Formats: sequence, C-alpha cells, structure tokens
Amino acid sequence: MTAEHPYFPRDAHLPHYVASTLDVCGAFTVLGGAVAVLMVTAGVLIGRATRRVSCKDRAVVVWMLVCAGIHMVLEGYFSFNHRRLAGMDTVLADLWREYSHADSRYLTSDPFTVIMEGITAAFDGPLAAVCAYGILADSPVRYPAQLATSLAQLYGNVLYMGINYMEGFRYTNPHPFYFYGYFVLMNAVWIVVPAYLLYDAGRHIYRGMLIAQRAEVVKKGC
Repeated sequence: MTAEHPYFPRDAHLPHYVASTLDVCGAFTVLGGAVAVLMVTAGVLIGRATRRVSCKDRAVVVWMLVCAGIHMVLEGYFSFNHRRLAGMDTVLADLWREYSHADSRYLTSDPFTVIMEGITAAFDGPLAAVCAYGILADSPVRYPAQLATSLAQLYGNVLYMGINYMEGFRYTNPHPFYFYGYFVLMNAVWIVVPAYLLYDAGRHIYRGMLIAQRAEVVKKGC
C-alpha cells in the first residue's frame, strides 16, 4: 500500500499527517531569520558587556545563545507537541515536518527522540544561556556550564545519530539533499563544535584546579 506521507520508512504510521504550508525555501528563511535575530541579540549583549570579550569568546557567546534559542523554543515545542506534531498547522510544526525528511522519528513520538529532546530543551538550553552569561559577566560559572552543555550536546547527538546508523538509516530519506544536507551536515555541527568546547572547558578547569592545588601547597608551607 502506498504511504500517504513523504517520509521514510514508507510504512511509518502517520494517520494525522497534513502537508506543510511552508516549502523548503520558506522553512530555511524562517529558521535563518530566527538564527539571525539570536545572533544580533548576542552582538548587542557583547557590546554592552562590562569587560573586553575576546574574538573566541564572542563566537562562543553567539553559539551558546543560538543553541539556547533552538533548544528551548524549537526543541521545547517538539517536546510538548510530539504526539500531534505531524498534523499541526503552525510554523514550528512546518519546520519539524521539513526536518523530518532527515528523521521521521520526530513525527512518530519515538521514545528515545522524545526523551532526548525533552532533556535538551529543559537542561541544555538553560545551561547554554548560563554559559553565555558567564562569559559576558566574567563569572567562574562559565566553564562548568560550557562543559556540561557541550557534553550533553555531544553525547545526545552521538546517540541520536548512532541509533539511526545501527538501524540502517531507515528513518532518513536517502536522497543526498536530505541525507547529507539535513541528517549528516546539520547534526555534524552539534558534534564538532561541542567537542571543541568540551576540550576547551576541560583544559581551563584543569588549569584552574592546578593553580588552586599549588596555592594550597604554598599556604600549607607558610
């Protein structure tokens, strides 16, 4: 029997599915506009910071605020509406229906995906915002928040992509545009960047602990 939706696997059960009103260009325009607003907001906050923010830290602030917005708004929306997402007539539902060409689990209330995205929305998003605050305020909370956020993003994404791989990418449209453009490229960003930021946070925390240990030794020797 021919499926009544465009997703893979073709026998995915989506009885409440309705087609999106946004096309591919429209979806990218909406998402790109939202990311641009978050980047401008980050730029404004950086400009108002009471300390000089290095180029690297500026990039981290932008990354963390973009992540906070995506995690809390877009992924939070999925977490609350996953059971009826395929049939909803909203812009955010359209965005999820577009991305679901890369992973139909977002439309079938797959347990792992629902739990993973719920954790991401509830914890990763706020932690990313805390990290951005830590950088702008020169607070010691910066690196613990950076480490926790990046570790959660990396771990969740590896599991997310790994499960699809172990099941033969059965949830992904095999067309190169969706497989490489959506599934591989979009998710690779949340592996490469968090991996670097995890290393960066670990390095600074190690140095801080080393300095604290040496100070303690000097204190005891006095």
